[in-house]
This record gives sequence, C-alpha cells and structure tokens, in this order.
Amino acid sequence: MPGLMKEHKPSRSFGDIDQLLDRVGNKYLLVNAARVRAQQLVNHDEPAVEGSNPEKAVSTAFAEIAADKLDIEINPERVRP
Repeated sequence: MPGLMKEHKPSRSFGDIDQLLDRVGNKYLLVNAARVRAQQLVNHDEPAVEGSNPEKAVSTAFAEIAADKLDIEINPERVRP
C-alpha cells in the first residue's frame, strides 16, 4: 500500500555519526565523552549550545561535540598497555 510508510529522515540535531567520529577519533571515546557530558547536563550543568532540550541530555552532548564546544582527550594514565 503506497503512502503508508513514512520516509525516514535522519535527525539534524547533532548531524552525522561519521562527523562526530572525525572530531573525537574513535567510537569508544565518543560514547564515553557523550556519557560523561550527558551526566553533567542531567546534574544541571549549562549546555554549551543554544536550543538544546534539557530532557535530551545525550542529544545535547552529541550536539556539543559536533559544534566542537568540548575539550575531549584521552588521559594517558588510564590507557591500558
């Protein structure tokens, strides 16, 4: 039945995952950085991007990463050999 299925349109709130990976370096660091930042936002830290939804902390964290608003780096003391 044509017309019953809606065309899926990706959200533009934080863009393409590949863009985020280019900014951060690897998927594990991306997920962990977003998790830490989302927890900070849940604990009432101010968002670094305008128009963020306070009920969508993870999306806001990804939007901040996409906008290059966060300093994300690996702590060399915590890296396993």
